[in-house]
Amino acid sequence: DILEEHLDYLSLTGRRDLFQQALTAVIESGDTVADLGCGFGILGLLALEHGADKVWGIDGSDAIEMARETVRRLGLSERYTCVRGSTFHTKLPNRVDLLVCDHVGYFGFDYGIVAMLADARRRLLKPGGKVIPRGIVLQIAGAEGDCREKVDAWTHDPMPSYFDWVRERAANTKFRYTFKPEELSSPAATLGAIRLDEEVPDLLSFNAQLEIGRDSEFAGLACWFDSELAPGIWMTNSPFAEDRINRPCAFLPCREAFAVKAGAVVEVSIKISHDPVTITWSIQDPSSGQIHRHSTWSGMVLQKADLIPDQAKASKLSPRGNARRTILELADSKHSLAEIEKVILTNFPDLFPSDAEICRFVRREFGANVAS
Repeated sequence: DILEEHLDYLSLTGRRDLFQQALTAVIESGDTVADLGCGFGILGLLALEHGADKVWGIDGSDAIEMARETVRRLGLSERYTCVRGSTFHTKLPNRVDLLVCDHVGYFGFDYGIVAMLADARRRLLKPGGKVIPRGIVLQIAGAEGDCREKVDAWTHDPMPSYFDWVRERAANTKFRYTFKPEELSSPAATLGAIRLDEEVPDLLSFNAQLEIGRDSEFAGLACWFDSELAPGIWMTNSPFAEDRINRPCAFLPCREAFAVKAGAVVEVSIKISHDPVTITWSIQDPSSGQIHRHSTWSGMVLQKADLIPDQAKASKLSPRGNARRTILELADSKHSLAEIEKVILTNFPDLFPSDAEICRFVRREFGANVAS
């Protein structure tokens, strides 16, 4: 999965050239750089090529090990340090001159880049330091065509009828979809802009009007980004742009498609929160006045454990929490891993269905320390 994901990512036409232009424009000789969510490390390696003195590549997935091996093979381990973990958990020995991040999603902000850069700016960036990308402009248009199947398929053959209820979840879900210009029933409208090199409110609210270009069926919103990487250097996944990178757009559906006439104006409102990323949108049918209201919150699959507990009630650890506490108490440099596994197997025999899985649980809690 890691290889397939990053093969697609690294093969996006034009993307590397645009970041290379941005790095050339921004980096000064001797700069230090943090690449957030670095994946295989391509942006950090480009930064070294363009004059950076030191790069920290940070990623919580297995991709960081591919970056580490690549850096080793290039003989750059002294200048490129790989850090495995969340950027939110990472501390660097010194603040850096530049933050770079390509967590630009289908709608620009929807891969968590706003919260990630906000945290990194406060903790990891020098005062007056630089950020790539600098900002995102949000674009939308009316959508029609096959994108609607993302929602309607749940109530059509061959889907069993007992899954009809899932359609409501689908109507509150952001999908990825590669739009063709002929599938857009209105010209593009600029929804708003998000700065990534300065503080951003926790909740953003935007309104726009879409003027329908032809008689059609309004299926929802096609959403994409124009991202300013550096002054005058832009990256986009716009269906209208010849130089677009081949990254899908976002599709935000309306609950039911409705007919629209050429010249009609569809009122749209979108609210965005960043941590976690949640999108709330409303679309008004101009002929009936009906407002379709949606939120990705309503599309989430939540368990009771996902909810914040009542802070007024006395707290109580789960069986797994008690097992973790026991592991912590025994992790005192006196007990071997085998001894700790034996204690957990004896005291928590029903923690998992098999002894093997209980032992795996103990080893996961130790993580990298087991190998060392």
